[in-house]
Order: sequence, then C-alpha cells, then structure tokens
Amino acid sequence: MKTLLLLRHARPAPTSPTGRDFDRPLAEEGRADARRVGQFLRQKEIKPEIVLSSPAARARETADLVCEAAELSTQARLDARIYEASLEELLQIISEAEDGVETLLLVGHNPGLAELIALLTGKSEAVSPATLTRIELDIDAWGDAHNAAGRLAFSLPPRKE
Repeated sequence: MKTLLLLRHARPAPTSPTGRDFDRPLAEEGRADARRVGQFLRQKEIKPEIVLSSPAARARETADLVCEAAELSTQARLDARIYEASLEELLQIISEAEDGVETLLLVGHNPGLAELIALLTGKSEAVSPATLTRIELDIDAWGDAHNAAGRLAFSLPPRKE
C-alpha cells in the first residue's frame, strides 16, 4: 500500500516582479494556507518521506512552508518537469520514487493534478489552491501507479480559522 498526497500550490500573488508566471510568489493568504496544510499533516501524524515540488516560486514556497509547519525532516526536491506537467509526465515522475517510500507528497499545478486524481480514483475533484488530496494505492512499487485503482481518502480545501 502506498499513499500519494497531492497538493496544489497555495494562492499566488497576481503578478511577479519579473512579469513571468513562473516567478509569482505566494500571496499572504497563500502563505497562511500552506502553513495550515503543514499543521494538518503534523496533527494527523502524516509524514511523507519524499516531497517533490515544481520549481515555480509559488509551488516551491508552498512546499517549504508545508514542510516547516509539518516539522518534516525532509526538504522538498525540485523537479522542473512538474511545472506545466501533463498527466503522463506526472505519472512518470511518481513512478521514479524509490519503492521503499510509503508516502509521497507532490506539490504542483492544475490541470495536471486534477487529471491525476481523476485517473487514479475515478472521481472528479475540484482542486483549488492549497487543496490537499490523499490517495491510497494498492501497489508495492510506485511504477505501478498508472495501473492502480486508488481510493480517495480525502480532498481538503484550505480551512480558514
């Protein structure tokens, strides 16, 4: 059994200092939401062994804040392929995870994440910024994820407190 956590980056600022979409940082609300996701992981004692993130500023910042708030001992690994990834590219990235890893957190973007959830669970879910989705996969190797019929354990949009 493998656990795949998918997290859409938190709410970004509308623009970036460079004018490039890739460089958009998180908005203040996004920073708060990312911290809440990390606190949720800590409270539920969910500890991904690997965190993979898009290198886009908003995803990288989301991953860093989540890891910090969750008190994870791991740091996010940046993978340029996650930015603007297709469904097939996301499956390839997941398949490369070490088989000894039981829980993997991938921080990325839509529409790829929503398509991945639909493929693995058969359920169409709204994936707003900072939505955390947990999928249970009855597989022994991450390379088998593309054939898995996963169970959607939860899909949680950010909570306001």
